[in-house]
Amino acid sequence: MASAELIAHRDTWEWLAALAVDHSHFRTPPAVEDFKEGRVRTVLSGRSLIALLIELWNTRPTGTPLEGDWAMAVTPYNRIAAQLADVVGQGETIRIVLDDGLSHGSHETDA
Repeated sequence: MASAELIAHRDTWEWLAALAVDHSHFRTPPAVEDFKEGRVRTVLSGRSLIALLIELWNTRPTGTPLEGDWAMAVTPYNRIAAQLADVVGQGETIRIVLDDGLSHGSHETDA
């Protein structure tokens, strides 16, 4: 995997980036663009996406289901992992939507 497009609410993206920034394989993306209605769109390298998954996974032993970090980590982890598991071929754009208010089809339109 070379890269993946990620769409999330700005607050979610900022939390994810802060979580992963200290991982040795995470690289801050060169651009995070406003998408619409408080959402952002960015592209993460495969290396950065793996670092993010590792840091999301690492919240399990330190969090409980009723604490914010665990709750904020479990859904993005599961969605990213599921989206990567569905990749069937080379050359396709991987789009990961981490916002329940945005349908998967509507992210293909311009902001």
